[in-house]
Amino acid sequence: MRAAGEKLGPLAGVPVSVKDILNTKGIRTAWGSRLMENNVPGEDHVAVARLKAAGAIVIGKTATPEFAYKLLTDSPVSGVTRNPWSLEHTAGGSSGGSAAAVAAGLGPLSLATDAGASTRLPAACCGILGLKPTLGRVPHNQVPDAFNSFIHLGVMARTVEDCELMLEAIAGSHPSDPYSLVTVDREDREKPGPSKSLRIEWRPLLGNTLLDDEVREQCEAALASLREAGAELRTIDEPFENAEPPWRVLQQSNWAARFFAKLGEVEPKIEPGFAEGIRAGGAYTGQQLLAATVKRTELFRKVQGWFARCDLVATPTLSRPALSAKHRVDEPITVNGRPAGDMRVAWAPYLNVFNLTGHPALSVPAGFTRAGLPVGLQLVARWHAEADLFAAARIVETGRPWAPRVPPGVS
Repeated sequence: MRAAGEKLGPLAGVPVSVKDILNTKGIRTAWGSRLMENNVPGEDHVAVARLKAAGAIVIGKTATPEFAYKLLTDSPVSGVTRNPWSLEHTAGGSSGGSAAAVAAGLGPLSLATDAGASTRLPAACCGILGLKPTLGRVPHNQVPDAFNSFIHLGVMARTVEDCELMLEAIAGSHPSDPYSLVTVDREDREKPGPSKSLRIEWRPLLGNTLLDDEVREQCEAALASLREAGAELRTIDEPFENAEPPWRVLQQSNWAARFFAKLGEVEPKIEPGFAEGIRAGGAYTGQQLLAATVKRTELFRKVQGWFARCDLVATPTLSRPALSAKHRVDEPITVNGRPAGDMRVAWAPYLNVFNLTGHPALSVPAGFTRAGLPVGLQLVARWHAEADLFAAARIVETGRPWAPRVPPGVS
């Protein structure tokens, strides 16, 4: 209860869901796993606490694959999460429950995570906004290794205004997260991006060779809205090393740090694919781990160099629309009907690179395929330049409105 006359927070009364790997006081946080199905945290994640302080109401937890380890959302705890636009298709992962909840109208906002795709990929699959802010912009107080972390908190919303409001409510420094301690001038941070002079580099390929024709068509139509608004648009066609190999070493090492020593005990209770990743992580040498961190630095410097000549980088969010809800995590994918290989390498090559570099990235609804599946356009900015992302997204939102269109059966 609030006292009479007390000022309400910016999210007063707004229903918000929270991904089921983020602590919620008194509400089960199961991590999609039988290992954690009885886990009830005694305190909130710092971002959850900030949402509550802003007046938001946590209405429930959203499904995730076991320990958020894959790009699909199904788990022993919650079953299969399906796409509201087509129940035969996946909502994506690992924040698929959050994306499906927002798309289906169960609440306008959801708090997610993004360690290598997990906010932007399901946002693209489900036709909503998915923001991975600058590393540390929203503090993460649950990661055991804060200095080598590449796990970002994620914001999911249907409109740019809502996305901005939620970010403002949860952003800011916290003593648990060293990346959050970087000071950013508030006035500069909130100043609207220069929409009529944004320089945008469009990179249709980023370590991949195949891109779905309809995905490219819809992304370029969305970019045309920006060009018409005065942005300078340049297409970049140059080789880029797929970032999945170093990302895989770092991520699997994280899993191994938590579970490898007791794998014999936990393996009977976890998915085979997750166990395989833990085992791989436990086999890496110190030199392999160091090589991955060196490669991360190389990638940061390369991407940072792009922003010497542009304000935003644009890519497809995914190389193809949503996969079947029955797709297996180890099953190769196709693009334009052609074999494309590993899911993470070929479907989401545009995503984990920006986890490693820490740059803010936003998946914006770009349109729909002829079969009615959503397509996402990813926009990437300099560190702490979320204002430029929002300025560009607002132009696309105005020129190609997506919020009025809702999934079948949603009123």
